[in-house]
Amino acid sequence: MLSKGFSLTEILIAIVLMSLVMLTVVSVDITSRRYFKGSSEQVEVFDEAKIAMEHIIRNVQRGVGDIDNPGLAIYDGGTRIRVNLDDDGNGIADRTIEYMYQNGPDYNIVFDSDVSAGNPTEDFADGKLLSATFAFGKDAGDNDIPNHLDIEIVARQDPSQEVGPDNPETTLTSSVVLRAMSCN
Repeated sequence: MLSKGFSLTEILIAIVLMSLVMLTVVSVDITSRRYFKGSSEQVEVFDEAKIAMEHIIRNVQRGVGDIDNPGLAIYDGGTRIRVNLDDDGNGIADRTIEYMYQNGPDYNIVFDSDVSAGNPTEDFADGKLLSATFAFGKDAGDNDIPNHLDIEIVARQDPSQEVGPDNPETTLTSSVVLRAMSCN
């Protein structure tokens, strides 16, 4: 005699197989969403640090100075630099700018476009910088190379928390060879 319906065993097997397929699909979806979120946070952190790095490099390369008035000076243990800029192209410094790393709770780099005015004008990577250090390059004998600036910026989604999948970190480094000028 032919049965026209499904047995209880067949229905249970079909439910189990459909559950396994659905569990796999949901698992892949959750994993891909987590990966995408982590990737976008990593890109966001990188972009914030990159903007700051490019701004610093562009202005440091425009620095001018001489023995009496150095074009570049590093202060506060390498967390602050001052650069004398020649705005009109005559080889003489017209203004002094400054970049200063601020640790928590701000975690940013403050840019002062004219130190004599005393009004910082812009913050970079607001709330994302774990550290920013500036140092003169070193030769093979570990001596300072005054016209060679090394910059390192470390950025994290939340600098007050440990690095992890939900709190990515990126490190940017750059070495800038300055045109002939005196440095302190």
